[in-house]
Amino acid sequence: MSELGFDSRYHLSGLSKTSINNKEVDFAKVLSETNDILSDMPILPSNDLLSYTGVRETSLPTPQIVKVGDGWDPSTVNWDSFTETLSMFKDRVQIPEDALRIQPDPVLKRLRIQSRHIEGFGQGVSNHLIYGTSVATPEKFDGFNVRYTTPSTANDGKTLTNSASYGVYDMEGTGSDTTSIWFVQWSPEKVHGLYPVNDPNMGIKVEDMGRHLYTAENSKQRWDYYTELQWDLGLTIPDIRAVKRLRNIETSLANINTDLPKRIIQIRNDFYGNETVWMYCNRTMFTHIDILTMDKQNVQYSTNNPYGKPLLMFRDMPVRRCDSISDAETAVTAV
Repeated sequence: MSELGFDSRYHLSGLSKTSINNKEVDFAKVLSETNDILSDMPILPSNDLLSYTGVRETSLPTPQIVKVGDGWDPSTVNWDSFTETLSMFKDRVQIPEDALRIQPDPVLKRLRIQSRHIEGFGQGVSNHLIYGTSVATPEKFDGFNVRYTTPSTANDGKTLTNSASYGVYDMEGTGSDTTSIWFVQWSPEKVHGLYPVNDPNMGIKVEDMGRHLYTAENSKQRWDYYTELQWDLGLTIPDIRAVKRLRNIETSLANINTDLPKRIIQIRNDFYGNETVWMYCNRTMFTHIDILTMDKQNVQYSTNNPYGKPLLMFRDMPVRRCDSISDAETAVTAV
C-alpha cells in the first residue's frame, strides 16, 4: 500500500519533524499524536489570508469517435466556483505561579499542562471538522456534516454536482441515538485542509506570554504564566466524490444492522481513483469493527502504513477512531 506514504510538507506529522525545540512543532506533534483525523489530513496553503477561492468540475469530458482525416471539437467541461473560509481557533493556557513553584520541575509541569490543553484544542478542531457550520457565524468553516446531510437511494459514486444528499448512505436506524461512519480520500486534488498563504507553520502559532498579574472575580490578584495557542485552519473539497457518509447507524451493538459490512463494501466500491480511502468512526463503531476481526477475513490489522504500528483495516481501508463523531445523531429519512 505505497499510496499510504505521506509527504512531509502536507501533514502535521511532517511539520513536527522539521526542526528541534520549536514551540509550533511541539504543538503539531501533540495534535498529530492525539487525534487521528488531524494527523491524516493533508494541509495546503490557501490563496488568500483567511479564505480560499477555487473552481471544481461539475461534469466530465466525453471523447469523440471520428473518421480518419475528419476534425473534432474540444470536449466541454462545466465549472463551478466556490469559496472556503479559514477559521481562527484560539486558546490560552493560564497557570498560577504558585502551582508551578512548588513542583520539583516547574518547566516540565508547565509543558505537561500545555500538552493537555493542546489535546483538548485538537478535540475542539476535530469536532468542528465534523459538525462545524457557518450558519449565523460566518467566521466558521463548514464541516463534513453540513456538506453531506441527507441519505439518498440514488448514490452511484459518479455525481460531480454539489448536493447535500450526494454521498450519504442509509443504514436505516431511527431515533436520536444513531451515528455515522465517514469515508475520506485525502489528497491535494480531492480533500484537504487549508492554512493561510505563506505561513511556514501551517497556521499554527504558540506564544509564551510570560508572567502577568491576574485579577480574579473577587478582585484579588495573583501572578500567572500565560501561553497563547492558535491555529488558522480551513477545509476544502475540490472533488465532492471523495467524501462519503454512512448515516443512521444504530449505536447499540446488539441492534447494529448485520448488513453493515455489506454497505461498507458498497461505499468502498463507489469511490474513484487510487487514493487510499480512510474510514472514521467513534469508539462504539470502532469496537464493533474490531470485534469483526475475530471471524471476518475482510477486517484485519496491518503494519503496512505510515505509522509503523498495527492499524485496523477493513479490506484496503484504514479504520481510524474519531470520538468527535457523535453517538447521539438524529436519524434523517432517506430521499
